[in-house]
Amino acid sequence: MTPTSDTNTRTGHTTRTGHTAATSATGTAATSRGSDRRPARRLARRLRRLRRFRRRMAVRVFSLARLVGSVITPFGWAALAATVVALAVGYGLGWLEFAAAGLALAFLLVLSALFLIGRTRFTVELEVPVVRTVVGSPVTGRVVLGSEGRRPLWGARLEVQIGESAVPVQFGAGASSTTEFRIPADARGVVRVGPVRTVRGDPLGLFRRDALWTDTVDVFIHPATVAVPPTSNGFIRDLEGASTRDLTTDDISFHALREYRPGDDRRHIHWKSTARTGQLTVRQFEETRRSHVVIAFGLAETDFRGPDEFELGIGAAASIAVRALRDGRDVTVATSPPASGDDVDGVREPRLVSTRGRQRLLDELSTLDQGSSSVGLGLVSRLAADRVSGASLVFLVCGSTPTLRDLQSWSLRFPLGVEVVALVCSPEQKPGLQRFGELGVVTLGYLDDLRGSFAGGVS
Repeated sequence: MTPTSDTNTRTGHTTRTGHTAATSATGTAATSRGSDRRPARRLARRLRRLRRFRRRMAVRVFSLARLVGSVITPFGWAALAATVVALAVGYGLGWLEFAAAGLALAFLLVLSALFLIGRTRFTVELEVPVVRTVVGSPVTGRVVLGSEGRRPLWGARLEVQIGESAVPVQFGAGASSTTEFRIPADARGVVRVGPVRTVRGDPLGLFRRDALWTDTVDVFIHPATVAVPPTSNGFIRDLEGASTRDLTTDDISFHALREYRPGDDRRHIHWKSTARTGQLTVRQFEETRRSHVVIAFGLAETDFRGPDEFELGIGAAASIAVRALRDGRDVTVATSPPASGDDVDGVREPRLVSTRGRQRLLDELSTLDQGSSSVGLGLVSRLAADRVSGASLVFLVCGSTPTLRDLQSWSLRFPLGVEVVALVCSPEQKPGLQRFGELGVVTLGYLDDLRGSFAGGVS
């Protein structure tokens, strides 16, 4: 072997050995870094799993707490607190009496909770055939119940909510039944009927579990009204409208003849009178417009002295509006917008009650409450005068609190030629009709007095 070849051999060996060593070092370093990362990755995965587990447990605990809170009554919470205190004092201080009392309360809680066990299989229908009535005329509703179970419904009862009270409904187990209940109509308003619910609970009232089965139904209790005479008395009515005292040169209601003036329409020259007198003579007309009734009242506490005056005023306003709708007149019912305190200064328009039919009108009047607004009749009358145009007859409905000066001031806010009548509602007072200039003041002691006032020529 030559030196050169030996050197090449050693060199090649040396080269191969260096390559192998470098590769081994690199692999060892990579293995070392991979080994260092595996525990970190495992720790990260465990932390993520722990966070997910804690999130699920928090949701379950919250749901359980909400469920427990929904079935425990205030009396049950008191009993549970007494149990905890008695057990803590009994076992903490060694008082056997407290420990015995705590164990007895705990046993009572567990026994009462057993009444919540069970599934109620019901098919329930709530039927209210009549959803509109008048004060003093109660209506009847029905609960149609079908039970899918054949065993007695242990610990369960049925209730229907009527306004603020819950009325129990009797039923038989394992068979369909229909139970009627009475919906009172003692006062004007809206009575919410329903929902129908099943109630499971213990006799002591520690636990209660409700299940709702139906939606709610609103029953409108309309204000009492009276049939008043037609409001067309005192007006000359025709197909185009009602005549007024205002004269015009172009209309359909003939008034008189007068001499021709520059600018008059030549179509209205009366040629027979012109030929007879030798001077141009034209027809003069009375301005006609469609009759428009405005009824205004306030919801402020200062407008009526007590609920009796307010209910009498609502009944009077409803009676006039219904009569005007029946006569085919345009009707506007204006009342206080929802505002209180400093908001009154920013009020720009009154609240207009819908007059698109008798039923819609009475429905909205059923929802009004005295004191729900601080806007009084004085501001309502001004807003109505600005908002409503073409009014021919205005009724200002109020109680006995406004003075005569107030009523006169409010009536002057309407244009000249508009008939303004103030209806002063004062229960059990003698009815009367007085005139103070252009203002008519009608005193109502009872709702029936409105009929006599209209017959006497209010409108």
